[in-house]
Amino acid sequence: MHVDSKFGRNGIVMIKRGNTDFDAASVYSDSIPLNKNRGYNNFKVVFSFYANSMEVNDRFCLDYSSNGSSSWRRAKCWRSGADFENGTWNDDVVKQFRPSVNFAPNSIRFRFRGFSSDNFDRVFIEKVRLFGRKEPVAR
Repeated sequence: MHVDSKFGRNGIVMIKRGNTDFDAASVYSDSIPLNKNRGYNNFKVVFSFYANSMEVNDRFCLDYSSNGSSSWRRAKCWRSGADFENGTWNDDVVKQFRPSVNFAPNSIRFRFRGFSSDNFDRVFIEKVRLFGRKEPVAR
């Protein structure tokens, strides 16, 4: 869900529990074409987030899909009380991951999803950047 302005930032997206509004529980990227000649096999997502009213163990996750959203794989989850606290912007959060050895899709798609105990638990996300590169595969 797009939010014009919140917590001192403009043009951000919000995710929440979503048990009453499943669309609000996730935010998705468009399908991002991958140049097969480049052979991307390592990705890095960099973003900023602000958590509001998240109780201990509430979490949000970053997932990716390489098959047109038919299935999703989890890259990372962040838990309140362990990985972050409410009420502050966490800037330049980095998650690097390498999909399976046989990863060779035409495109990739990302989503952030909220998992929390209350519909008023919110995570605000901005400045999402994606980087891809080819690295040697150990065999």
